[in-house]
Amino acid sequence: MKRLLTLLTMITFLAACGRSQSTPPTPTEDTLTGKITFAGSTTMQPLVAQLGDEFRRLHPYVTMDIAAGGSAVGIKAIHDGTTDIGMASRALTANEAAGINQYQVAIDVLALVVHPTNPIKNLTLSQLQDIFMGKLTNWQSLGGPDLAIIPVQRETSSGSRGAFDEMVLKNQTATAQNLITTATAGDEAASVAKNPGAIGYVGFGNIDKTVKVITINGILPTQETAQNNSYPLTRPLIFMMGPLSQPLAKIFIDYALSAQGQKSIQNLGWVPVPIKK
Repeated sequence: MKRLLTLLTMITFLAACGRSQSTPPTPTEDTLTGKITFAGSTTMQPLVAQLGDEFRRLHPYVTMDIAAGGSAVGIKAIHDGTTDIGMASRALTANEAAGINQYQVAIDVLALVVHPTNPIKNLTLSQLQDIFMGKLTNWQSLGGPDLAIIPVQRETSSGSRGAFDEMVLKNQTATAQNLITTATAGDEAASVAKNPGAIGYVGFGNIDKTVKVITINGILPTQETAQNNSYPLTRPLIFMMGPLSQPLAKIFIDYALSAQGQKSIQNLGWVPVPIKK
């Protein structure tokens, strides 16, 4: 009986060893799992959605929740610890940046757009300021048709609005009487597209054939003019992390900053970050 028990014990031990040496996952089998939450810039929302689709092709078990609300919302969410990655389409103030890790993943430009039928091709920064401050009210005074100028801007939480007010209006608030305020970049482009007298600003990735891009100070917004800073209305597109952001968020940011991610950003119509020499 003792000899039989010893034999059974050896068989059980060998079986356990066999189970512990099970075949590991193949190298092509992805095991990264989890959920990444985003909040912030509406300008960056479509960029993140498109990058997210590519990231999930590499890591199919990762899910993403991409909310917007404006850059200020993303900054607050990181400070409050309610999201993994905040999105900002403007530089942060010193107070906002406290305790936040920032990663610039792309460059955006504020492209000035008018209705496709508008013959105006160029404006100076001074003229642009006068339009939104209500000093220029008719396109005829700028060499265009006898048509009222209708400026279109974003709401106050928007990073685009913050950047425009800082760079063009010198931190003033637009006071044009017939000013229109829209919630998203898509809404702003749509408002300009349907109104022959309208002028607005949209991010580089939100330009489409329904609007006409004009030059500022004779310079057209392009990848080259954005990277060399010759176009006057450029801004950073920033991912933010805080102490409560989960490690999975950094993996996504590293992908966005990789050669593959930066190439995707360029292919998607945005401006990649210049390679540091």
